[in-house]
Amino acid sequence: MAEIRKLAEQDLIQLKKIHTVVYNQRVDYSKEESQKTDPLDHPADWAWGVFEKSKLLAGMYEIDYLMRFDGYSVKMSGIGGVGTLPEARGGGHIRRIFEKLLPQAREKGVVFSSLNPFSHDFYRKFGYEISGVRNKISIPTGDLSEIRSKGQFIHILPEDDTSLLAQIHSAYISNINHGIHRDYWQNDRAWKLFTREDPYTTGTYLYLWKDENGAARSYIKYKDIIEDGDHNMSVTELAFIDKKGLYGVLGITGGLSAQFENFQWLMPSFIDPADFTGDAWSVEQKIRPRDMTRVVNVKAALELMRRPKDEGEYVIEVKDENITANSGKYLVEFGAQGVNVSSAKREPDITCDILTLSQLVTGYRSLENAIYSRREGMEVHGNIETLKNVFTTRPQHLTEYF
Repeated sequence: MAEIRKLAEQDLIQLKKIHTVVYNQRVDYSKEESQKTDPLDHPADWAWGVFEKSKLLAGMYEIDYLMRFDGYSVKMSGIGGVGTLPEARGGGHIRRIFEKLLPQAREKGVVFSSLNPFSHDFYRKFGYEISGVRNKISIPTGDLSEIRSKGQFIHILPEDDTSLLAQIHSAYISNINHGIHRDYWQNDRAWKLFTREDPYTTGTYLYLWKDENGAARSYIKYKDIIEDGDHNMSVTELAFIDKKGLYGVLGITGGLSAQFENFQWLMPSFIDPADFTGDAWSVEQKIRPRDMTRVVNVKAALELMRRPKDEGEYVIEVKDENITANSGKYLVEFGAQGVNVSSAKREPDITCDILTLSQLVTGYRSLENAIYSRREGMEVHGNIETLKNVFTTRPQHLTEYF
């Protein structure tokens, strides 16, 4: 009989070995250093596993995050490190974990859960749907030379003070759905992870940009990626407080054209890379549907989501096969006094499965856009003008990788 539970400290080595197998890594576990626990690793009680006779067959991390959502900060469970031993696959072990994890997450106040999938279809079985698209861009660095910025670039090294980075990051995510707080974890752990790479051994560099008045407005982290013999400046994170900060920090690229062939960035979709150059023919971009999200607490999400300025109401019926407490009809009333969400008795204006609802609530897609979806997870019965004003697109950027 399989046992599904949170991991204890002594179980973590088994999960690490599963990750070695699943992600084609190479680790010599006979060496003492491979047995040591990194203080910056996720704690054991963030991990779930399926055990048979004390052997871990499958596991995953449920990472504790605080996420921005329509001007609020809400609890989010980030799913990562999902893996099953080859000999145990096909046994439904990951499904068993989600069957326990998701209802418990709702009980402890989690509103959303997000992940980066190996397969979108696989995670749709658990209520997750695409909620974030990135533009993977490549621009010859020489074509960015017209972006010139005054001010100062400061090289940030491991163990340097990160308070200015934190200020910029907090301002950047303030109005972006799926932005993750880095001050949520204790002991500055998130920033220690972010700045831990030594640039001289890893080729990863982090620069803070201050404007001509000495105000910190943006930062950029990039690494040297070699492709077909070319050195490319690959941005892993770029954060800014405003337009001046964005173009100020981009000014670093012009001086690096002799060092890097191309500027590359998996960038958020609310910025247009055609603005970066005078002649946009050199801009290459590919759309990458990267992130998936599901609503864990429907009532809380409907209460907090952005609402129209005028008064109004609608009834939505939700179907959630994984969290039965979410299923039902909700009357949403909004106006100058705020929002009230209660159980509804009348017929719904809109019927949604949890997948489509997760896209609509987070602002990944509008109602008009969802109507044209090939999938049959939504049906509109009436009150369409109100629904159009409620379910609108908003800027998205899941700012962590996990």
